[in-house]
Amino acid sequence: MALDLPTLTLLLPLQLLALAAVLPVLTGWRGSPALRWAQASLWAHFGGWIFLLLGERVAPVFGLTLSYFLVGLSLVLCLRALQGWLGGRPGMRWAWALLALEPPLLLLGAEQPLIRQGAANAWLALLQALLLLGLAWRTPRAPETSPRWRAVMAAPLALLFLMTLWRAGTGLLEPALYPSLRSDSLFARAYLLVALLGASLGAMAYLAAWRGEAEGRLRHQAKTDSLTQLANRRAFDQRGNEMISVARRHREPLAVMLLDVDHFSQVNNLHGHARGDEALGLLARLLRAAVRPGDCAARLAGEEFAVLLNRSEGEGVTALDRRLRSSLAEHAEKELGFPIDYSAGWALLRPGDRHVEDMLRRADAGLYTAKHGGRGRLCAEPGLLPEDA
Repeated sequence: MALDLPTLTLLLPLQLLALAAVLPVLTGWRGSPALRWAQASLWAHFGGWIFLLLGERVAPVFGLTLSYFLVGLSLVLCLRALQGWLGGRPGMRWAWALLALEPPLLLLGAEQPLIRQGAANAWLALLQALLLLGLAWRTPRAPETSPRWRAVMAAPLALLFLMTLWRAGTGLLEPALYPSLRSDSLFARAYLLVALLGASLGAMAYLAAWRGEAEGRLRHQAKTDSLTQLANRRAFDQRGNEMISVARRHREPLAVMLLDVDHFSQVNNLHGHARGDEALGLLARLLRAAVRPGDCAARLAGEEFAVLLNRSEGEGVTALDRRLRSSLAEHAEKELGFPIDYSAGWALLRPGDRHVEDMLRRADAGLYTAKHGGRGRLCAEPGLLPEDA
């Protein structure tokens, strides 16, 4: 097949149509919100080239306006997809605002070459620049694999940006030299080839981003308790051993609090297992709100929870216990229709502790004391010195 201008002009929308149709087949019809934004971007890009091809024959001004608008919309939707995969992107609001400027700009000034050729391409180049900024912007939330697929997407986009910027500059300053995509020039063919490459690599990047998102979700599920969304026992043990190493390295205190819902079997018997699950969910939510950044809260099993408190001794544990009991007294009756309480034991990191299990064993002894002392209370591990408690 000869790579002449008519062939390339026809091939690009056909490729975009194929990519937009195949992407949900490969990823499943119920994709993530970010993936749906990406799919919408492909459809908008396809629509933009269709109106560029057909619009001039039916309604030149309207067709050109809609063509530019849909291509610009595809860039904004792509930026929105990046925000779903990578976290907040700079320029998102500016992108939507710029998108709204295009219809009146071209509808009112399409007959003027300065607007049709210069300003329209400058507008498109600005949107491309915002998308490039979104690809380059680094955030802690971004997956470790994202630099690779972001680079794959950014390379052809950067070329398109430079070529669009050139079209804008010539359209504004030297209209006679303006490189139209309808002229069978080397520039027009190069532009369409880069656009074809960008569409293919962009779809590949979408697939890589979706795969990274799916893998991240699986990793999260492997470390998260499904009922409470707290860390599970495996994640707690791993995080606990890391916190022990850090505490030892910096010679800082570390405390663990082990708590168990009082008379939970009676809650299930009287109110049903569904209400029992709601009670655990409420306790988990209030516990998550009560702990500090850097602490680790987990559901270990059944109605048993644990919290690792960084840089904390007895005062920190007691303060957490007060906050949690106060929140529970305020919300339980209102949200569940019945009160719930818990017993808790706590322990400090000792020189002989090798694993978090060593701390939990002593905290469990404190929990045993709390339960046999009337429940609904916090007790320290046996043998703790008064100055530590």
